[in-house]
Amino acid sequence: MMACIIELLAGISGLLVMFDALAPWFLRRAFLAPRMVEKGTPARFNLPYQEISIDTEGGKRLFAWYISAPQITSAPLQAPAIVVIHGWGGNAEMMLPFAPVLHRAGYSLLFFDARNHGKSDADDFSSMPKFAEDLEHTIDWLEARPDVAPGQVAILGHSLGAAAVLLVASRRRVAVVVSIGAFAHPAVVMRRLMAAHHVPYSKSH
Repeated sequence: MMACIIELLAGISGLLVMFDALAPWFLRRAFLAPRMVEKGTPARFNLPYQEISIDTEGGKRLFAWYISAPQITSAPLQAPAIVVIHGWGGNAEMMLPFAPVLHRAGYSLLFFDARNHGKSDADDFSSMPKFAEDLEHTIDWLEARPDVAPGQVAILGHSLGAAAVLLVASRRRVAVVVSIGAFAHPAVVMRRLMAAHHVPYSKSH
């Protein structure tokens, strides 16, 4: 009898070890953003653009469109620029309706896909800090361009991207911050997501 109990406990212990090892993988799969790949381009709005690739963390690459500011004169122009970032499960194409009005106002524009979104590289998981990392790399890319006015890079984000622009603005200088539909606090969002996926939540006191 004792041997059976020991064998049973050993089996349970093995299952717990296996669950502990697999739990992070299952959680990452549960919180994996849906990937929606672009079908259109800025040409839909009659805007000239370049399709580019930008380095980000972990040797990953970001898909992006760069739309140069309209040239008012024949001389080379240094224009202000705006990086535009989508929300969870979104992509650069979803943010393109902002492009015509911002372009007419004289801005160069950079629309990009965060990791695990659109046409950008896959990564182990997505999060608001990772969105912010990607955003910072796109800002660096813009600031290195000779046609972008020094100190004149603005950031615009929606939903999770809106939270990312606020995080980035808290740790580096940018010209303007536009946050559309950011959540009030990350903890609130995570609790809702965990509840939707039946992940237990325990509040420590």
